[in-house]
Amino acid sequence: MSIPSGEDLKLTTGSGLNLDLGVHATWQFNRSEDIRPRLDLLTFSGGHQDALTPLVQHLDTKVQGLSLGTEFLYHVGDSSRVEPRNGPWAVGAGVYLIRWSVDSTNQVGLPGAGSTQASGTSHWTRMGYGLVSSYRLTPRLEAEARWIASHYGYENLPARFGTIGLLWHF
Repeated sequence: MSIPSGEDLKLTTGSGLNLDLGVHATWQFNRSEDIRPRLDLLTFSGGHQDALTPLVQHLDTKVQGLSLGTEFLYHVGDSSRVEPRNGPWAVGAGVYLIRWSVDSTNQVGLPGAGSTQASGTSHWTRMGYGLVSSYRLTPRLEAEARWIASHYGYENLPARFGTIGLLWHF
C-alpha cells in the first residue's frame, strides 16, 4: 500500500491508501547483509482539481509508477527468533528507476462558446531514493515500511510517498 506524503503528489492523486503489487528477490551476503532487487507497480487514487479563474477548469488525473530498484538491508537484533539471519529487524536504503504515468482529462469552459476537453497520458522516467525498514514475522513472512522520494512531470515536481506491505518469501 502506498501513501502520498508530498503536497504536489497529494494534489494530483488524493491522500488515501493505494494498493501496490511487486516481486523481489533477496541475496544474503552474510548473516547480517542482504541485497534485494525489486519490481513494484505503484498505483494512486484519482485526483480532481477545479479552478474558476481565469477560465472554469476541471482536471482529473490518475497516476501510476513502475519501479525497478535495489535495496541494501542490514539485519539487527536477536538472532534466536529467526534463522539464519542475524535478527528479525532490517534497515537500509534503496535506489529506484521509476517510470511515472499520468492519465489526465482537462475540461475548460469557454464563456459564450461552451466547453472543450483534452485527454492524454504522459510518461516520465526518474530516479528515486528511499529508506527501508522491515521486521521478519516468520521465516517466510516479513512486514516492510519504505519512504521514497522522486520527481515526476514536466515541472519535475517532487513525488514523495510511503509504502507499507507484507513480503512473502518462497
